[in-house]
Amino acid sequence: MRRFFIMLLLVAFSVSLVRAQNSHIQIPITRQGFHDNIDKEQAAADKFDGKADDLVKVSEDQTINLQVTNALLKEVDDMQVEIERDSALDHRLKVKYLSGIYVMLKDYNQKRAHHNIDPEEAPAMIQAYRNMMHADVKGQSILPYIQHLSFDASEKIIELFRDNSGYKEARGVVFTKYAFSNLETVMPKLSQYLNYPATDSIIAAVARKYPNQILTYATSYTSMATAIKRNQDPIVQQIVRIGQSEQSTKILPFIDELLAGTTTVEKLEKIVDNDYQYYKQMVKSTIALQKLKNEGQSPYGLKAMMENMQAKSLLYIRDVNDLHEEPAPVRFASVKNFTPEELYYLIINGQEELYTSSYTNHNNAGLYDQMMIRMKPPRGDSLLMMVNFDRFKKFIAMAAGFNTLDNFLKSMAPENSNYLMQKYVQNLEKTEDLEDAVDVANSFGSIRDEKLLNFLREEVKNNLAYVKKHKDTRGTVIYQLLSSLFETASKDENDSSKASDMSVKFQLPPVNYVAYNTLESDSGKVFQQVFFYGDKDGQESFSSFMTNFPSSEWKVSKNKYWATISSTKGKPTTIYANLPIDEPGDKEAISKLSEYLDENDIHPTIFIHRGHSYHINTTLDNLQSSAKIVLLGSCGGYHNLSVVLGKSPEAHIISSKQVGTRFVNEPIIHSLEDVVRSGKNVDWVIMWAQLTKRFAPDARNKELFSDYVPPHKNLGAIFIKAYKQIIKDEKK
Repeated sequence: MRRFFIMLLLVAFSVSLVRAQNSHIQIPITRQGFHDNIDKEQAAADKFDGKADDLVKVSEDQTINLQVTNALLKEVDDMQVEIERDSALDHRLKVKYLSGIYVMLKDYNQKRAHHNIDPEEAPAMIQAYRNMMHADVKGQSILPYIQHLSFDASEKIIELFRDNSGYKEARGVVFTKYAFSNLETVMPKLSQYLNYPATDSIIAAVARKYPNQILTYATSYTSMATAIKRNQDPIVQQIVRIGQSEQSTKILPFIDELLAGTTTVEKLEKIVDNDYQYYKQMVKSTIALQKLKNEGQSPYGLKAMMENMQAKSLLYIRDVNDLHEEPAPVRFASVKNFTPEELYYLIINGQEELYTSSYTNHNNAGLYDQMMIRMKPPRGDSLLMMVNFDRFKKFIAMAAGFNTLDNFLKSMAPENSNYLMQKYVQNLEKTEDLEDAVDVANSFGSIRDEKLLNFLREEVKNNLAYVKKHKDTRGTVIYQLLSSLFETASKDENDSSKASDMSVKFQLPPVNYVAYNTLESDSGKVFQQVFFYGDKDGQESFSSFMTNFPSSEWKVSKNKYWATISSTKGKPTTIYANLPIDEPGDKEAISKLSEYLDENDIHPTIFIHRGHSYHINTTLDNLQSSAKIVLLGSCGGYHNLSVVLGKSPEAHIISSKQVGTRFVNEPIIHSLEDVVRSGKNVDWVIMWAQLTKRFAPDARNKELFSDYVPPHKNLGAIFIKAYKQIIKDEKK
């Protein structure tokens, strides 16, 4: 401890000393502004953790914090002094290198705010820039000094040396390193690298994993299309041929059958012209592709098939949802001829939007009800075999959430239902992500059958013993965590006690409340950001939202892109809500607002998504690491939980099992604002009890509210947080 304290003093002393030296240098007024800009970014990096204390905290490891602090404060100051004292540099070059430092620091701070860079990479960035600057001064190549930097760390730095002899090669090396690790996102960036040696290989690699992206560019009138068409890879060429059809986006998912010669573009064009025949063919082909996947193959079109099928499924589901007040024959007319397999795929593709009454209802007209009725005989195990067990764990999780799991399991022989549930909790350690494990965690919170719960507990323990025996570290963490989570959640205690037990057991911050002081900024304000979109639903939601801020308690101002809503009573809080401008203007408004927040060092701690599930990615892209409360209002699937917690590890997430509605969202938001302005901790147990009472007499929205999951009951989110905490502790 004493050694660390001495190191901290040395760093602080050295920073102060260099700044003192800097103050004695005669800096021409024509360059003073460049130094001021650098100082501003250093200050922003220093107080990112909420404290301006000459210690940049990026990790729980204090040694790393000291290294980052030394780089961003002392070494940057050293470079400023070095540049000013170097008589061999004229004014133009001094401005160039000082500007470069500023651009590098600003890029680092902005990416750190949006969780787009590893903040621990700062020392490597600063050292690389210094080496590149020295090489540039000597007329040498910058190439050797970027080999060990990530793309995010180096993309801005190398642009500062565009006139360096090694620039072009360095740019290619950095990009290639990025490309093969980020095939899903590389295509928008590739257009700047079309004449580099690795371009053809990158395009071929993307074609195998994300053929739809190659199709998009192949059918454009751009230089990228030319590069794709000249590529001789057979998969790329097949995509080019598909692109010649007017129905190319619908035909692409069948690329495996086209490559195998079992169908033709001409045959598929006739099928995809009819909506039902198209959906029917997608189901048939998906089942075949799933069989190939189960046999260890990697079908090229499976991802595109799943995306197209989900898009088509959601159209059917939204149609059924929108007719929720109509008689069953009218409401479900669009799916009256669907087979059990086709209904199965509607269900698993509609997880984030399916109304409870669309899934199952008292008339046995729901999608699940009809799926079971239309099976001859109505056996769930037979159905799963027909679909090659495609995403059966997702289906089981949904059945648990909609309270039909018991019915589904009883449709098969007891030994088969036991076997199915065994498979449900097996091999969670073998997946690329935590989605299946999170589904299991969420299911546990929904199942009410004590016998089934006990069975699952035992199966989790059996799997824990298995992975321990085989020394599978990841598996041990997953099953140990599930076992502990299930034991804690099953205790006969109130919600507050259960939540407190979870926090203690998993070494997490409180999961049942958010302390008010963690929501405040340095200025003592609570900042919030609300996302609206330009479709009809978004515009109606915005109009309704704005009625919640009477002039007696709030001050509202607007500019071209957003509204600023500031409290005039109670604790100070400011809400920034982008205007729901007609698409694509809504995206521009969100972008302009996010830029404003970045430029003014405003980091909201409350983020609220208001819009359909297909808008959620834009909201998540603009989420900051400062988030402490995130209200999705819908879209509570694994992907979104993972993205939120990846960017904002401390976030408490409110989500819904189905489509959100403003009739539920706004009472939640209103309750939240009242608590924030009171300066009290946001206690989810108390708030949810009050909201439950408020919705009790509201027959229309009571059921919708019951599908909202508060943070203290979001076992999936708690599982992800705890998993990350355990992995972080093990790395230490």
